[in-house]
Amino acid sequence: MTTAKHQLRDWVESRLASLSGRGDEGEFERKLNAEIRKAKLTCGPADPVREQPPCPDWYYSGFVGDLVVRRKAGFLIVQTGVGIVCGYDESAYVYSWGGEQWTRVWQNEQNTYTAKEYNPQTLHAVLISPYNKANDYVALTLGSAPWCSSAWHRVYYRAFRLGPDLQAGPLVERSELAYLGKRSPPIQGSVAVNDVLVEFTVGSIDVGVHSREAVRHYKIDQGNVRRVDPLALKPRSFVEEWLVAAWREAAHWSESANRLSMHGWHTRLHKNFVSGKFLYPTMHCPKTPDLWQVGVDFSSPASRIGTEPKGTYFLVRWRPPYEFTMVDVGDQPTPGCTEEDRKADDEDRTMFPIQGWRR
Repeated sequence: MTTAKHQLRDWVESRLASLSGRGDEGEFERKLNAEIRKAKLTCGPADPVREQPPCPDWYYSGFVGDLVVRRKAGFLIVQTGVGIVCGYDESAYVYSWGGEQWTRVWQNEQNTYTAKEYNPQTLHAVLISPYNKANDYVALTLGSAPWCSSAWHRVYYRAFRLGPDLQAGPLVERSELAYLGKRSPPIQGSVAVNDVLVEFTVGSIDVGVHSREAVRHYKIDQGNVRRVDPLALKPRSFVEEWLVAAWREAAHWSESANRLSMHGWHTRLHKNFVSGKFLYPTMHCPKTPDLWQVGVDFSSPASRIGTEPKGTYFLVRWRPPYEFTMVDVGDQPTPGCTEEDRKADDEDRTMFPIQGWRR
């Protein structure tokens, strides 16, 4: 597989001499894809114009995907794909113009093929941080695992600092199970020289809710990476993040006054698979305008309709736009949280509203 990837990459690079620093990368992409189709290395729906064979039902081995070539922040980005089961193992390469030629300055390939470590991906985006006078750039890849069935797949997001070492490890490297059926593309993000923001859809602890938006925001400080706000976009989503996180993370999101008590609740509720039913609706605490109460019924099975739910109640501080902290946890509702706020958790919210969205 690595040999095939490098043959494809080297073939593209052999053609880069025809693309000047200000050349038309769209025309360059069309010419190369036409050569690939002429060699019958691509497959797809029957199309007499493209003259490509039909794709097999499952196995794409022996085929390559269409090339993607575009510019960003003065760099040239090339995406390639080599056929595997149910899709393509896609790679990305970034080139810089040196006045006379394009030079590869970064690459992202999945070249470890063991059962546990081989993570091929469909690349949904390769982003590069904006121009800056320090000539310091970070590349962010957003991808998902290719497969033939189910809308649940792992998503991958990886951030790298561009530099002379093409084998430099990532600053941020994460993989999470996500629901790919709600948004298009299924994972979105942005990157700056010291900032990575990613959003995708994950499963909810409440099967009736099904899924929720997950936000991952990281600050990069001289190689040190830490997660920062926003942690979530809704009070219930924040409660879920708090529950599924390890305590060393959840503690940072918990206010100090009741942290010892909340540690006990977190120890009791945190597990490999957290499951519960939200008590509807979320309640606002009008005398303390930045407080909301989220109730969850963790009993199994959940309390029957018409009976008093066995609730656990999470008191959440929400400051605009999306700064959440846990204030307290208990088995009784907080006095004063009496105002129903159906919009708090019912409204769709996203950090990337311009992109595709499916309800």
